[in-house]
Amino acid sequence: MKTGLFILIAGILCVLLNDSLLFLQIRRYFKRKIYSYLFWLHSLFFVSCIVWYHLFIPSLKGPEAYFWVEKCISIILLFYTPKTLYIIVNVFSILLRKAKCIPAAKIVNRLALGIALASFIVILNGITWYRYNYKIERETVCIKTLPDAFNDFRIVQLTDLHLGSYGEHYPGITKLVDEVNRLNPDLIVFTGDMVNSFASEMDPWIETLKKLKAKYGKYATTGNHDYGTYVKWSSKADQENNLKQFFKNMERADFTMLNNTNIPLVIANDTLYLAGVENWGLPPFPCFGKLAQALEGTNGYPVILLSHDPSHWRHEVLNYPVDLMLAGHTHAMQLGINIGSFRWSPAVYIYPEYNGLYTANGQQLYVSRGVGYLGFAGRIGQRPEITLIKLTNDCK
Repeated sequence: MKTGLFILIAGILCVLLNDSLLFLQIRRYFKRKIYSYLFWLHSLFFVSCIVWYHLFIPSLKGPEAYFWVEKCISIILLFYTPKTLYIIVNVFSILLRKAKCIPAAKIVNRLALGIALASFIVILNGITWYRYNYKIERETVCIKTLPDAFNDFRIVQLTDLHLGSYGEHYPGITKLVDEVNRLNPDLIVFTGDMVNSFASEMDPWIETLKKLKAKYGKYATTGNHDYGTYVKWSSKADQENNLKQFFKNMERADFTMLNNTNIPLVIANDTLYLAGVENWGLPPFPCFGKLAQALEGTNGYPVILLSHDPSHWRHEVLNYPVDLMLAGHTHAMQLGINIGSFRWSPAVYIYPEYNGLYTANGQQLYVSRGVGYLGFAGRIGQRPEITLIKLTNDCK
């Protein structure tokens, strides 16, 4: 309750402060009072939205809570990020005007307008079509001990769908299935966070996800969100039943869960092991992964490990005979820059391995930035990813 009240007060103060500063900067353009009234009516609208959010969201006890929270966050960012940027840049225009540098002041003012407009367009793009503008990332991974029968074996990795973030008419899941099936993969793996918290988030999408096809099957492991630990349940039994239903739903979608276990993939007389651990995370994330158990019986064979959190790689996996680990979790913070070979995201300051292929001690890790979103209902500069990994033993 105290947190909710803090968000309410802080949100209202931020809106009023931002709009007050903006009004002081642009009021000279309001030649008629009606323009001022419209400006403050717009401000009142956002204050009303914050109050409505405060009153409405606590009454939601299911997946729809995430949906509405994310929509509210995205709309506020869409309008108030451009305003804030304009206010900051336009301060220099005001200072130049006071210094009688009128031509320079006009240039800076236009620059402020341009930056504000550009940020609005970028965010609007991020919360509309860009959020399901999938990028197929193709990666060839060399494993020296890979049996010849697995040369050119094609694995599609998906991760972090967060199904509770979408409305029932969201076109992205159907498009995702079509894109994956067009790749004709040998194997499909999912590395956690299918849902935000509730097993029921899968209900509208089970039949669609069931259409994902791969010659050697579909396998998955859990992420931190799949356990429902971010919800205040009425009882421990309710949380446990939610997790049981989640596993049933994954089975209904034709995914085989690798919960601290492994399975041999056999082609002709050659074998490759696919292992998976439940979520392994550093505090505050849940840690149920048991790597030693997941690798039992795999000695002498190449191993691919599914583990949701890339932190697991350096903290434990590098001490075990795992040739390739596949992870997700980071989302690349749904924000960053990918231009040619240049990549940057603020995620790098939390997760040194946040997106792409990494190598250490002859072992490899691939981290996908995921196909879904959480918190902010979109992506900026970090397209949702479908990963296509081709295995080879030709390590030239």
